[in-house]
Amino acid sequence: MVGKIPRVLQVLPALKSGGVEKATLDWAQILCQQAPTFVTSAGGGLVKHLEASGVAHLPLPLDKKSPWALWLNAKALCQVIKEHNIQLVHVRSRAPAWSALWAARRMKVPFITTYHGVYNAHNRLKRFYNSVMARGDHVIAISEYVARHIQSEHGHLKPNVVVIPEGIDTDVFDPTSVSCEQVEALKQQWGVPPNKFLIMLPGRLTRWKGQGVLVGALKGLSDLPVHVVFLGSDQGRTDYSDRLRQETKDLPVTFVPSCEYMPTAYAAADLVLSCSIEPEAFGRVTAEALSMARPYIGTDLGATPELCLEGQTGFLIPANDFDALAVTIRNLFALAMDEKTRMGLVARQHISDNFSLKQMTAKTLDLYQLLIG
Repeated sequence: MVGKIPRVLQVLPALKSGGVEKATLDWAQILCQQAPTFVTSAGGGLVKHLEASGVAHLPLPLDKKSPWALWLNAKALCQVIKEHNIQLVHVRSRAPAWSALWAARRMKVPFITTYHGVYNAHNRLKRFYNSVMARGDHVIAISEYVARHIQSEHGHLKPNVVVIPEGIDTDVFDPTSVSCEQVEALKQQWGVPPNKFLIMLPGRLTRWKGQGVLVGALKGLSDLPVHVVFLGSDQGRTDYSDRLRQETKDLPVTFVPSCEYMPTAYAAADLVLSCSIEPEAFGRVTAEALSMARPYIGTDLGATPELCLEGQTGFLIPANDFDALAVTIRNLFALAMDEKTRMGLVARQHISDNFSLKQMTAKTLDLYQLLIG
């Protein structure tokens, strides 16, 4: 086990919603159990959850990107580091990363980045802007896929990359934690007809998450007793979601904007899909579904093949391939229950061994110790 936990300052633009914000919140809640810990951002709805956990939030306009704002934020971060005796700065987003880098260097404290996504770079200026995330004393890649991307984009900087996959709480995402009564109550709440094979596609309603691929596949599955739940919000961007609703008005599809307790949603599903048509940097839905031992089909892109082992823990298909998805759904529908159960057990073990919150915590704290000595 690691030694004393340092006083860490996590830096990100805001705390509204999203995967980076959730990762920041989860990590701060872990750290604050052992040492004072701090998060600085422009604020947002997650601040109340942060402060309820005993984590100090220090508001700064870190969502501003102008050169003047970057300079002012760097000065303010120097003051934060000094006042709160910060021993390590951990940055999770590009917008405030330049300010944090300058402040950490000036105050002579270690500077770590977590590379949460694959950032687009259409020109040299954008590539330089993105490169701040590869300038940490160590650069955490959340998957092997992201690590390869960092080396490809920023190899000239000789980034000190360490792969620490995002971790999910396998104690929460545990099939034994959900009762049959909870599952049936949720299905009734969603309006799923009885005796239907429930296919769930979690994720916000946006084209790249691939809901349209499933709609295309459904048209070839009319003889099967399936019902689809699209679980996710359009976040106010209604053009795509309106078109989806129009295309599915005569199909067995239900739109559910959110679910308070996702383990029950996974347990209710006979099949969980991830149909992303662009690479996932990690794939939290994939990890959660497999931790819940659910039958799973995903796209053979990005980090998904690291989480889902083809034919062993689930099935992978080419991106944007309606026909391949329809065939794989049909094959999985016909798969014997004992084979589904066996695959589910292997899947849960794979996630527990390699992508658990405990694994992520231990590896990240070891890295902190290496830097503070």
